[in-house]
Amino acid sequence: MLFELIAHHFERQSLVLTANQPFSRWGENFADSMITVAALDRSIHHTIIIDINAESFRKQAAAWRNLSS
Repeated sequence: MLFELIAHHFERQSLVLTANQPFSRWGENFADSMITVAALDRSIHHTIIIDINAESFRKQAAAWRNLSS
């Protein structure tokens, strides 16, 4: 379904995607490698990629809750 969403919006509308996996691991989420390549091709065409290398806010909040207990 993710591929269908990406394909539907491709060059028609803006689409914001967030992922906790690098592009190199997207193949693990699609059954077919050709669909993975097509999804990545459409996702990064005319795009701005912002790579945020930081710890998850949820993980930080959980750690804070555990310290407060």
